[in-house]
Amino acid sequence: MAGGLRAACHFFANEDAKPMNEAVTIRRRGRPSSTGATESGGEVQSLDRAITLMEVLAATDGMTLSDVARRAELPTSTVHRLLTTLERRGLVGHDPATGHWMVGLGMFRIGSAYLRIRRLPEIARTQIRELSYAVNETVNLSLIDGAELICVAQVESHAAVRAFFRIGGRMPIHASGGGKAILAAMQPEARRAWLGSDQLERYTEHTHVSRRALQSDLASIDARGYSIDDEEHTPGMRCVAAAVLDEWKEPIGALSISAPTVRMPPERIADLGARVREAARRLTTRYSGL
Repeated sequence: MAGGLRAACHFFANEDAKPMNEAVTIRRRGRPSSTGATESGGEVQSLDRAITLMEVLAATDGMTLSDVARRAELPTSTVHRLLTTLERRGLVGHDPATGHWMVGLGMFRIGSAYLRIRRLPEIARTQIRELSYAVNETVNLSLIDGAELICVAQVESHAAVRAFFRIGGRMPIHASGGGKAILAAMQPEARRAWLGSDQLERYTEHTHVSRRALQSDLASIDARGYSIDDEEHTPGMRCVAAAVLDEWKEPIGALSISAPTVRMPPERIADLGARVREAARRLTTRYSGL
């Protein structure tokens, strides 16, 4: 009897509890449980190959089946099966007259969903933080509104003396690093509309107050890929900035690094300018795919 009771207790213990040395798998919400092995198989491989084909087609205006297979480095028969499946879902199209395959309307519908939900400050959050930590200076993300620039996101430097611009604060577009970076990236006719009058407001002795002087500066900005605010709005403060572009290559905002002039001497400007230019390029890619 005692042995049977012990056996029963052992049976129920095995049913209700795991041994202490057994690893407990925590399932993340929205994901299937994992066995710990790397998932592989025909379905996942087919998905990876299908995505490759869509990327190949997206880079052209149309390709023959053999060209797609060669570019994707896949067998022609495999490519044909995948393209046929994608065509049924509207993700790719086929022109019987030329034999060309191209991206389909379904890809536009899926891609446009991203346009509805994308928010530049949210997308840029990690980029801003990483750039600020790398240079130990204040980094801002700004958007243009009329003749002014609005700071919409910021990571402050930990230095005792640092640049500070409150979130929501406004800066004149012609006398700020971010504003000039955006102006330099604009089409000439759009730039004229944003600038307004020929006589621009002066904030310091370094401010460009004529359109001609500003245009000369903008040409230099366009050539090197980043702007420099050399105490043009606030004495004792410098800034380097680069524009962020949308899918039509129009500027939608700017990343900037700001610091007191003592920590941004001329010999450091080139390094910081290259860093902000590269960060803005990566952010452009994340935002618009360019």
